[in-house]
Amino acid sequence: MKTLIYSALLLTLTAAGANAQQVTSHTPWTKEDSAAINALALYPDSVRREIFTACEYPAIIVDVASLQKNSSAAFADLVSSYSKTKQEDVWNLSRYPNLISRLVTGGKKSKEDIETILNDYPAEVHDMALKYGRDEYDLLKKVNDLQINTNEQFNDVISPYPADVQKVFTDLLQMPEVMNLLNDHLSLSVRVGDRYKRNPEWVMHKSDSTAAAEAAVNAQQLADWQNTMQTDTAAQNEMKQAANEYATDNGYNQSDVDAPLDDADINNYAVFPYSYWFGYPTWYPYAYWYPYPYWYDWGFYYGPYGNMICFGFPSYYFTNWYFWGPSHWHRYPHLGSAYISHYYGQHRLNTMSRQVVHNWVHENRAYLPKDFIHNDATRVAALRQYGELNEKVMHKDGSINLQERNTYLAKNAAKYTALNPNPEQPKVPDEKQGADVRQPYTRQPVVNPPRGQSQRAQAQPQQQRSLQRNTQPYSNIQRAQSYHSNSWQQAEPTYHAAPSYSAPARSAPAPSGGGGGGNRGGGGGRR
Repeated sequence: MKTLIYSALLLTLTAAGANAQQVTSHTPWTKEDSAAINALALYPDSVRREIFTACEYPAIIVDVASLQKNSSAAFADLVSSYSKTKQEDVWNLSRYPNLISRLVTGGKKSKEDIETILNDYPAEVHDMALKYGRDEYDLLKKVNDLQINTNEQFNDVISPYPADVQKVFTDLLQMPEVMNLLNDHLSLSVRVGDRYKRNPEWVMHKSDSTAAAEAAVNAQQLADWQNTMQTDTAAQNEMKQAANEYATDNGYNQSDVDAPLDDADINNYAVFPYSYWFGYPTWYPYAYWYPYPYWYDWGFYYGPYGNMICFGFPSYYFTNWYFWGPSHWHRYPHLGSAYISHYYGQHRLNTMSRQVVHNWVHENRAYLPKDFIHNDATRVAALRQYGELNEKVMHKDGSINLQERNTYLAKNAAKYTALNPNPEQPKVPDEKQGADVRQPYTRQPVVNPPRGQSQRAQAQPQQQRSLQRNTQPYSNIQRAQSYHSNSWQQAEPTYHAAPSYSAPARSAPAPSGGGGGGNRGGGGGRR
């Protein structure tokens, strides 16, 4: 996909001709320049323009990131004495614009007062806000004081700059993954800002062209995946079973999982990110700003008649959950085979999921048959048998001793005829390994909207407009976010080092499976 991005760019550059070269100066246009700008293509053009403008001011990016580091540390310290569940609850309360401020301003409130405030917020947060508004007023007051102090410092940072620049950074605070990436990849931000400053319309034109080309590729990729789910009955049934297990692993009741949704529920589902100033829970192993519902991670939902409606690819959280659990390969081998067919197929996926698939094949290639990548028939058997092999030798803590696995395979070779019997001589060719992606080992308190009523429809009109300014439909923001992260990772010269977008060193989640340790799926979960 990286090659496709560069090829698309070269076509655009060729079409623009010599005049564009004169306008953009004689500085060579590097591949890093290209990928950095193209990575932003899937954001709406108004958002792209704000991001490009922000890149012109790297000093603000650095100052704001430093402020965020201090404020998130102060927030973590503020809640550190509480249980992990309570800490997570307070982090989640901070996701909803002005909610904590309204709960504490003017003093402690009655149940009736809090319920009146909550008329302006989605039902998903009502019980939590009512509980903490009454029982943890002092804690919420300290959180609000920190928020006010941080906002004042932020205003001090941006006040020397023009009003339009101030607005850009104020707007981007509502897209924390963008601010996070701009600072983590500061060298690329500088490149983008330099190009945009010299010729903004050229950069916008080029990113528009890339957006159109990428949309066409994504549409073909999605059509391929939808066709697989429609025509491969075994893969479809296993996807449903795996999706059910994934959701229940994350705390949903069976009635939640089976509940049908309609188009309004899906298209209008609003996602509230974690506050940029306070960050996400410190035990999450990497940047995780947007808690998505389980059906987003599936890539499908059940319609009003119980039919499977596939609207996208499974998320990288779901993909990672699948590939880092040997029991999943054993029970759902047709689903794993479908993943691999699409990763190595004609239209390679440009999503973060591709790295999970790629890394799994890379790390387990010694046990896979030579034709594993391209032979569907042998691949299903190999996945099933390899999952069973790992289950046989897995310890209670999820770890696997390689020597123990090799010994067991040698003694029971007749049971595993689809595998490579000699792991010392890998059959699948080696490939350069990409950056890994792991999900938070936690449930998220995102719930389904009631049937026939979207979350946005639950809010009162005036507050609804306010909330809409601070949220994005999941279908818009997550696809752009995933593409943005993946492409900027490819553009970085140090791509194969430790992922620079990850959070600072945090406690690792307890492993739940072999082959490198497992993680429970993120996305949603009722308490």
